[in-house]
Amino acid sequence: MLAESRGGNEDTQLKEAYKRVYNAGTRYREPEFFQDVLSSKEIKLKLKRNNIAGLQLADIMAHPVKQSILRENKKIPDPGDIFGKRICEAVKTKYNKQLYSRRIEGYGRIFM
Repeated sequence: MLAESRGGNEDTQLKEAYKRVYNAGTRYREPEFFQDVLSSKEIKLKLKRNNIAGLQLADIMAHPVKQSILRENKKIPDPGDIFGKRICEAVKTKYNKQLYSRRIEGYGRIFM
């Protein structure tokens, strides 16, 4: 697993959170799920200036999805971002869904 470095304290927090999820799971998934799908026990952090293509792509996709969730939950106004909305439409089919209801909220997307 690879992520972008954010600096001393943030990097430490991210590494600890990754380890916690890998070893203990979450309230939604058992640790075995993460151990099966994650490629390593520890997260590797790379500097932004390394300009790693996969991390840049993840940034391009993550921000519009986050903004979409905040808009849907009335936390921010709709900025009319056409590019972001197109990104969200493109990734919508990739969300994890409950098998019986095909519902995303509370399963493939959690908002707290």
